[in-house]
Amino acid sequence: MDTIDLEKLFQRGYYVTLGATSSLLEVIQDPTKREENLKRLGRSFDEITQELAEKGVTTEAEARSYLDKFIAQQVNGSSNTTSESAGLTTVTTTAKTVEDNTTDSSSENNQSVKASMRDEIKELTEQLAGLRAELEKLRSN
Repeated sequence: MDTIDLEKLFQRGYYVTLGATSSLLEVIQDPTKREENLKRLGRSFDEITQELAEKGVTTEAEARSYLDKFIAQQVNGSSNTTSESAGLTTVTTTAKTVEDNTTDSSSENNQSVKASMRDEIKELTEQLAGLRAELEKLRSN
């Protein structure tokens, strides 16, 4: 069996399972859906799985959208912005180096911290190089 076919099979199984779970939750929450779903069971297996897979794709898209909006709200600290309501999420971050976080009043202390950090980084780099060499040696054996 080709790996692409296997991947598609697992993906379809995921969506069918997601759709079936969504349908089950609908049945539990709404008794009228129970009758509709029972009527659908009379159809062929392929039709049922196709419908459940489509429902799974829709459910996943809705869940991702909800989660993106939730995360954007947590990051931005606001309830709704124009970009969020349009389905777009922008996250802005700012990276600072160690030098950006220093103040002028304690520059001597910062210099010793920077030196110790530099030494520690050098030591860790040497350890990493040693581990790589050892790994290469083990791979060659």
